[in-house]
Amino acid sequence: MTAHEVARRVGLWAGVGVILALNAILAIGYGAVTGLLGFSGFPIVGAIILISRPRNGVGWYLYGVGIVWGISAGLAVAGGFADAGGWVSVDGVATGPAWAEAAQAALGWPAWVLLPVIGLIFPTGRVETRVGRVLFWMLVSFAALAALSDAVRSDPLPVSARPNPLAVPALAGLSDVVTGPVGVLFFLLVILGVIADLAVRWRRATGARSLQYRWLVFGLVSAIATVALSGAINAIFPGQVWVEFFSAVAVVSTNLIPVSIGIAVTRHGLYEIGRVVSRTVSYAIVTALVVGIYIGAVTSTTWLLPGLPALGVAVATLVAAALFLPVLRFVQRRIDRRFDRERFDAQQVVTDFGERLRTGNDPAATADDLVDAIERTLQPGALGIWTTGARS
Repeated sequence: MTAHEVARRVGLWAGVGVILALNAILAIGYGAVTGLLGFSGFPIVGAIILISRPRNGVGWYLYGVGIVWGISAGLAVAGGFADAGGWVSVDGVATGPAWAEAAQAALGWPAWVLLPVIGLIFPTGRVETRVGRVLFWMLVSFAALAALSDAVRSDPLPVSARPNPLAVPALAGLSDVVTGPVGVLFFLLVILGVIADLAVRWRRATGARSLQYRWLVFGLVSAIATVALSGAINAIFPGQVWVEFFSAVAVVSTNLIPVSIGIAVTRHGLYEIGRVVSRTVSYAIVTALVVGIYIGAVTSTTWLLPGLPALGVAVATLVAAALFLPVLRFVQRRIDRRFDRERFDAQQVVTDFGERLRTGNDPAATADDLVDAIERTLQPGALGIWTTGARS
């Protein structure tokens, strides 16, 4: 692995950490737990794909949605958002600059409007049909126009009810059209077009590709249906507590999109990055276990030996270091069975062949075993073995 690849991986995961941290701060300050959970799967799955496929459009799309989500949380933190209405309520106060609140509200439009784009670029990372290209630019244009019109609208800000410092009264009519019933109807028609384009490509696909499409269709349609139903319920029953709870469920349901892509990666060989997934999951699990053991050892040793805190830290460090590699090997073997099955099966075949070679005495049987091992691991189109007889 080159220094550039290491820096890229560190940068990707650092970005994920910053995004999650900003939303955690917002969740603590604003009390909106769903703000932390909603969209959280996008940057994580995007980073996993980009580690091995740095130019993959699907990976950059998922990671980009995560970045928009993180910027929105950063603007909310800068705007001084604070909870005043419970864990799922959007009631609250904003003590920071009004422009941050206005920008945060406007940024919600791209985050939601661009969700259907994944249906146009999956799984290759680019739009493949002529109709898809038209739908793509319609979505991008509508997202930009909706964000702009919402940013300059003359209505009071949604959280603090302060005057909008970015308001442009001359564009009030544009805001009413784009973000009103006309704009929503246009957006719904574009979504139907995206689903139709995806369905046509799914029908033409075969084999594993068809299964990959199936998972995305499930995740995308489920997320869109939940969000659309939430919007309709909010319009009919505004302010109801049970409606706010359903809205929270709709926010979390956006993760069905990256989860469905993750299933296509792990179960049906999408992008052939099962090894990356298995290693990522393995190191995450092992890191959590080792950190937990370290904290437990420090706490218990300090409690037993209160006069020797340095000894507790030293003991905890030695225990964590001694356990890291054995635990990592144990976890990797089990994770590989799930996420990197092809490589795990190949290792098992080679191990079994080595054991038969060590204990067997029949050269003919050994040749047959070698052919079987090569066919099961490398799957060549043709295979032949040339042998020579021993002379006495």
